[in-house]
Amino acid sequence: MSYSHDFLREWSQDFRDGILNGGSSARMCFAVSAALGGALRALLGIESKLVEGDFGSINHVWLELPDGTILDATADQFGGPPVYIGPLTDVYRRALSGDGNP
Repeated sequence: MSYSHDFLREWSQDFRDGILNGGSSARMCFAVSAALGGALRALLGIESKLVEGDFGSINHVWLELPDGTILDATADQFGGPPVYIGPLTDVYRRALSGDGNP
């Protein structure tokens, strides 16, 4: 079954909110992303890959979906929306190249 990006964003937002329980997403990217990846696989049948990048003073973790779309459930800690789902942007490309600083 295929899911729209809007559905996955909302579903991931609800999942993230449950884990964070009103707290900040700062330094929670692995905890949220690893658990979200497992839930996507177990509950929706969506495979994903955990990806780590260098954001300068801190490493950051997000998910990559089979079609290359990224799903970052803690993007807000770097000034993005709470959950970003979409193509690999320059910010993530720099993180993957080790260039740091979003």
